[in-house]
This record gives sequence, C-alpha cells and structure tokens, in this order.
Amino acid sequence: METQFTWKTKLFSRKFDIFRYDQPAGELTKEGFSRKTYGELSGWKVIFDTKGLFKQETSILNQPDSLVLGTITYNLWKSKAEISYNNKVYTWQFDNFWHTKWSLGNENGSLVRFHSNNIRGNIESYIDDPVLILAGFFIRNFYRQRQKQAAAGA
Repeated sequence: METQFTWKTKLFSRKFDIFRYDQPAGELTKEGFSRKTYGELSGWKVIFDTKGLFKQETSILNQPDSLVLGTITYNLWKSKAEISYNNKVYTWQFDNFWHTKWSLGNENGSLVRFHSNNIRGNIESYIDDPVLILAGFFIRNFYRQRQKQAAAGA
C-alpha cells in the first residue's frame, strides 16, 4: 500500500516539517554546529550522527536510548549511499541530473521515492518503515549541505 507524505521548510531553515494528508507527521531537524540531525516520523524518533572527515559514515540511533539501529555509508561521488538496517542493505541514489528526484530501494526495486521543489516536496513510500523513510530524506539533505559547504569554500 502506498503512503503519501509532503514536506516543507523555510529558506535557510534547519528544520523540515513532514505531513501525511496535510496533518503533521514528523520532522527532520539539523542541530546547529553539530554533526547530529534529529528525525521523527509516525512516533519513531531517531538521531543521525555523522562521523569522519573524508570517509564519512552516519549512525542511525534510536531515541532516547541511543541504540544503534543501522549505518549509512556514502560513495565517493556523493550520488549514492548504502543503508545497513535490520540486517538488510538498502541502496539510495539520485534519479535525475538536477538531484530533485531520489529513491531508496533494494534488490526488489524502489521502496521510497522522493521529489524536491527547493523548499517543498513529496514522498511516496511503498513500505511502512519510518526509519527508512527518514534515512532516505536525511541522505539527500546531507548531500545538499555538503554541496553548499563546497560552494561556500570555493
């Protein structure tokens, strides 16, 4: 069964609000000057904690006890990632040149599709797993943040 979500943010905001049928369903919030991002969706609360400088990896932690649920590893070209979660591996990738569409899937195909229009977008999920949906959304924002940092340093 497909579930539709929408999301929106404000320009220069660290917070993304997620809605299901126009009702608040969760959020993704980057903590200022930290490598932590907090996510909540459908009652699930997780922390994305990124470590490393050149070879970065993100731990997905359960809130409030900080148990490790999984990890995210990024490829060198910043266009793909792998999520290890519940003893399974999921692949994340951009689906177009402009990086406005991306998806999360496994060997059976696409499980979650995302679309962005700058400060808003939508999520089509074919799974009922808030952690994976949040992880797929987090990765895009992680890459986007890195692009902004690179542009600011250039």
